[in-house]
Amino acid sequence: MGSIQKTRIIKIIILTSCGLGTLCLIALLAGVYLTSPPSSSEETINFEVPTGSSAQTIAKQLAKHKLIRSEYAFRIVVGHRGSGKHLHAGTYVLRRNMTLWHIVDEFEKGQVTLISWTVPEGLTAAAIAELWETKGFGTADAFREAFQLPRLLKQYGLEDKTVEGYLFPNTYKFAKGITAEEVVEMMLEAFKQRWTETFDKEAIGLGLTQHEIVTLASVIEKEAQSKSERPRIAGVFHNRLKRKWRLQADPTVLYALGNPKRLLTRADLSVDSPYNTYKHKGLPPGPIANPGIDSIIAALRPEKTDYFYFVAIGEGKHHFSKTLSEHNRMIRKIRRASRER
Repeated sequence: MGSIQKTRIIKIIILTSCGLGTLCLIALLAGVYLTSPPSSSEETINFEVPTGSSAQTIAKQLAKHKLIRSEYAFRIVVGHRGSGKHLHAGTYVLRRNMTLWHIVDEFEKGQVTLISWTVPEGLTAAAIAELWETKGFGTADAFREAFQLPRLLKQYGLEDKTVEGYLFPNTYKFAKGITAEEVVEMMLEAFKQRWTETFDKEAIGLGLTQHEIVTLASVIEKEAQSKSERPRIAGVFHNRLKRKWRLQADPTVLYALGNPKRLLTRADLSVDSPYNTYKHKGLPPGPIANPGIDSIIAALRPEKTDYFYFVAIGEGKHHFSKTLSEHNRMIRKIRRASRER
């Protein structure tokens, strides 16, 4: 090969190398540009990723909100990292000056804004379902279906056909888009964590099962309005149970009637239901509400007392009596005072 030909080949190699290098440099610069923040602004945007969203859908929404420079670049990064199936649903707080890589990191880690939901003590499972819908998290029907799932009943060893009594009242935090089933399981898990081995031993010492303790606690929860009275009300119910008396607890009748928003009538006390503790001795067949930890502890650790009766006297307080005659005198006194107002 002649020297002139060699020189030509070397020139071609040099030019080709320069061309490829230039292309690589251009590609690198383009990549840096397309993944850089579209703005230097610190402004935050609440960005929602619905459940089941694809990388393509997310990319379009990010571009629409001007949080990324290129949909295509987002999809390439997600594909390269293999995170397409690991972009968590929820509401994210994103800044306009975040890089595309940082945004993908947030989606992969699931750093979502959590919603707070408070479930008060003493609500029935049906009332919690209505609260779920009222807060806009989903439908009450979906929540009702969730708390009757045989899988959950079996998993948590519950004796009833629903989870009534075991939806632990608490303040829960979760990501937007969570399902009713996931929340029900979260609440059952909270109950499981609160019910300790010590509680099991105390229940056995009283000759009662966990289900019976939770049932009694639910009645205490509906009767008591102050924490201080819970152990005494529990003591009254334990005394009546030991003597095999009827509990005669109004909340159990209300539960049997579907919890109407009115006062009980004398006719209501005759309703034919196993939950009517005016007709049937002992505890109702299951909880009538979801009790808080104070009522559960009261059911396990009742005050030792000679009281067998109590009646509400206003301002969340009760009068306790040892005999029926004393109890009836107090009822007459309350009625007279009511008529004189």
